[in-house]
Amino acid sequence: MSASSQAPPVFPFDNSTVHHPDPLYARLRAEQPVTRVDFHGHEAWLVLGHEQARSVLADQRFSLAEASKPHIPRLGTLSVPPGAILALDPPEHTRVRKLATKAFTPRRIEALRPRVREVVDELLADLVTTTPPVDLIERFTAPLPIRMICEILGVPLSDQKDFERWTELITSVEGAPSEQVQHGWESLRDYIAGLVAEKRRQPAEDLLSALVEARDVDDRLDENELVLFGLMLLAAGHETTKNQLANSVLVLLGRHPEQWRALTHDPERVPAAVDELLRYISLFNFDVTLPRVAVERVEVGGVTIEEGEVVLVALSAANRDEREFDRPNELDVERRDNRHLAFGSGIHRCLGAQLAKLELDVGLRGLVGALPGLELAVAEDEVTWKTGSFIRAPRRLPVTW
Repeated sequence: MSASSQAPPVFPFDNSTVHHPDPLYARLRAEQPVTRVDFHGHEAWLVLGHEQARSVLADQRFSLAEASKPHIPRLGTLSVPPGAILALDPPEHTRVRKLATKAFTPRRIEALRPRVREVVDELLADLVTTTPPVDLIERFTAPLPIRMICEILGVPLSDQKDFERWTELITSVEGAPSEQVQHGWESLRDYIAGLVAEKRRQPAEDLLSALVEARDVDDRLDENELVLFGLMLLAAGHETTKNQLANSVLVLLGRHPEQWRALTHDPERVPAAVDELLRYISLFNFDVTLPRVAVERVEVGGVTIEEGEVVLVALSAANRDEREFDRPNELDVERRDNRHLAFGSGIHRCLGAQLAKLELDVGLRGLVGALPGLELAVAEDEVTWKTGSFIRAPRRLPVTW
């Protein structure tokens, strides 16, 4: 790594909120969109510019598999087990991802819209009969994606509370003792392994049964890959969407009520609003993707990254890059041509991006239609937030109407 007369800033930064990334990102990006940082005592590269972030995310010379090795510094205590899709590079990644891609094509996801609308309508019909205030996360933003991913995978909804608890543990980055985090991984792994055994006995028309068939008939997965893939789909399939939807409501009601009212008057604006909220909200507490490691020398943004060096892509910073977005620090639900990187880019782009956007679209349309007078039941600064989690989100979201 090239020398510098100035000590690099210590990462992670401390002053990001759901509304704004730490101001240090913008200052560093203005000087150099790819900059050195001190990452847990190791020098690393932090990618801040939109163009540079998109380049790194699409470049297979930056390896997730190498970054999962024990000597590479982690984001807190967050770890990805070997064999999980988030720790694979091609060709292994290509083989594993291809098995689920057919279930997540735009056409198949769009075909789910009537079912998502049914679930939204059911949840709202129950919600409006309740005396406010209510916790919108418990009553709406959590059950919507959970019910959908359970149906897609073939997971019993009755087990929801268990796998919600385990998912919270495995996304912990501080606070929870390491043995508890390990227990979460083991519990979720054992749970999926049990479901796999059940699908072997009684296959159904669901994604987990299809993955079992790919393992047993076509030999395209080993047993560990099968269980870990099912685990990651289940965990990621509800946790991020649940919290993005909750954050979206909080941001709109708390600081942008005029934009909430605009959506209630014209729900056709919701799809653009969903993309803008994905761009605007800093969902991940560290503001970055999982670390990557360069497997050869690569030049990005005018700097040379040497083989073996760690690279962190700051999605929140890239999504506020003034070279890509006009008025990047403003929320504008009518923003067009929104090339945000909330789902990443390249071969590791979020597999469930289309499903998440569908659920966010239908969920937000349902809320603005059924509850146009929705308000926070407490002041924004009284909302309680998760602590020690990879995801930045309220623990509860009390609302009234």
